[in-house]
Amino acid sequence: MKIRWLVTFLVLFWLLGYLREYFFVNLNNIMYQKYYGHTTLPIPNSMQYFLSISYGSLYYSKYLYTLVSILLFFGLSYLAVKKLSPGEKLAFFLAYSYLILLILAGISMVYGYFINNRLQDDEYTVSRWLLGVTQSPIICLILIASEKLYYKSFKP
Repeated sequence: MKIRWLVTFLVLFWLLGYLREYFFVNLNNIMYQKYYGHTTLPIPNSMQYFLSISYGSLYYSKYLYTLVSILLFFGLSYLAVKKLSPGEKLAFFLAYSYLILLILAGISMVYGYFINNRLQDDEYTVSRWLLGVTQSPIICLILIASEKLYYKSFKP
């Protein structure tokens, strides 16, 4: 039964990751076309609406879309941890892992913006990497894999 749930969650993570990648790649293509004035990249019909939005609005809306993506991955991770592991501790660790990664990414962005006066240096790269971890099943899979180790360490 647990294997069935694990496979189900892996498929859901794959589907969510695919949809996230599809959305952001096409949004970046639209932004590229708007910024450089090119119309050579194909835009799928499902993304045509974004052609009517200005470049600046698209640029800043990506922060909102990233937050939504993080919340979707957190929600799916939370459901997977709750369904595949006993107890509340792993869900607690999941929530704190996400919180720590978001805080570190925020600190990195703020540092790059206020100290270097731009968001294009190494701080931005670190922030993007940390947010990439939050938009993946990595934390969830590590917690589920470490479940037995955690509960064994508390047995007498």
